[in-house]
Amino acid sequence: MSDPQGPKTATPTPAKPEHSKLGQFIQSYSSFLSSFVIGVAGLVATSIWQYRQSESTRAQAASDQAMTKAKADNEWRIARADILSKNLDVLSTQGENTADRRFGVLLSLTRAEILDPELAVSYALELGKDNATYMRTVLANTRDKSYFQLAQAYELTCIERFGVEKDAEVCKGDKLSDRSEAISQLIQDELETTVGKTSSRNGPMSLLLDEDDVQDLPSKLAWLFEPYLQDLYSRRRWREIEHFESHSTGARLVSALVLATARTGELVGEAEAKQTEEFHTQRRRWLSTYLMGKSCGPECRARLVDFMLSTVRESDGDYNDMLKALLLRPRNEVARAVNQIHMRLLWCQIDGKDRDLLRDTVIVPTATEVLSNQKGLAKLDAAITEDLVGLLALVDPPVAPTPTPGDATQVATTAVTAWESLLALVKADPALGKVFTTRYSRARRQRIKPPGMVKKFNFCGAAASDPNETTLLTP
Repeated sequence: MSDPQGPKTATPTPAKPEHSKLGQFIQSYSSFLSSFVIGVAGLVATSIWQYRQSESTRAQAASDQAMTKAKADNEWRIARADILSKNLDVLSTQGENTADRRFGVLLSLTRAEILDPELAVSYALELGKDNATYMRTVLANTRDKSYFQLAQAYELTCIERFGVEKDAEVCKGDKLSDRSEAISQLIQDELETTVGKTSSRNGPMSLLLDEDDVQDLPSKLAWLFEPYLQDLYSRRRWREIEHFESHSTGARLVSALVLATARTGELVGEAEAKQTEEFHTQRRRWLSTYLMGKSCGPECRARLVDFMLSTVRESDGDYNDMLKALLLRPRNEVARAVNQIHMRLLWCQIDGKDRDLLRDTVIVPTATEVLSNQKGLAKLDAAITEDLVGLLALVDPPVAPTPTPGDATQVATTAVTAWESLLALVKADPALGKVFTTRYSRARRQRIKPPGMVKKFNFCGAAASDPNETTLLTP
């Protein structure tokens, strides 16, 4: 019998899947790959361990080095303190008879940087009271010294402050003039050797970076930098002057003040004369703009005018137009400066020849313009007119010259004529005439018997170092 379901067919065996080449490689070399992976992992672990060990060693070495350095620093501090204690008695002595010993000790300690710079400068300044040359040498060898500390120690002499030297109490500080001169020479030396090489934030130029600082001490800073700027001008080093001025507004202000008095008076050719005149014109124009500008307030103007009054002749007229313009400004802007002029004249704190020039080139011409209604000046505040008349009452009238040929006689004659014409204008106005008479009488009384608080500043009646200088103004 046949099977009713028909003949059975064989079930085909499913084909084995083919492996990729990578799979075949892994299957064939599985043992090798296992060993390789284990080896790499071990190598990485070893490298990490070695790196951590090296970092630990490096940190330990750094720690040991820091400890060694700290130990050395502590030992040096102890040694330095011991050295200082052994020499402190020498440094603390005073008097010219100890100057040599102090100089030797201080110079050695400074060169070895045993002394702190601030302390070294302090000891050097004390040494400078007895020997300015020794002080200058020590300061030249002091690194990282404070130039503000030096500026504070610079004492203006009476000649620098007032343009005249009198036997008055306020001039007794002139005994430190040698020390101050040595400080300014040190500034000059360092500027000459470091110009263009150091930042303006280091060295002497750091004194001129802050405009407010310069406005507070224009006279002191002007005289401090005067030797350097005068030397540049005398050698016609125009580029170096411009480089100095480019540091800051304060540097340009100091330069304008100093160089206004830098004329040397030597004979020069026509071309050089034009060049120097243009040089002064530019700085005169800048200074005039600055004096009346917003950045220079009432106190600033007063201090700048104070410097100008001490250098009237030296400026060769550079200040005349500025002072004239200042006298005509509203009093809320320039009252402090005008009061400064009044005080200097009242207490005779101005050289006689400077006073005469100020009278003939500034006060008389300005008052004449106002009182004769020139240039529309009649509408000025009454306080301005009264101040001008008050200044007239503080100066001596020009003396009629002895008839001799020459320009000096002509100049003196012109001054006398201008004075007499102005007084006629004053007397023509009863109110102004009263102002003149009142202030004339008051000034005379105050000069003879000054208030106690101004006695040491009163030059009227004080003996003058110059025999040609008058000792008392009698208006």
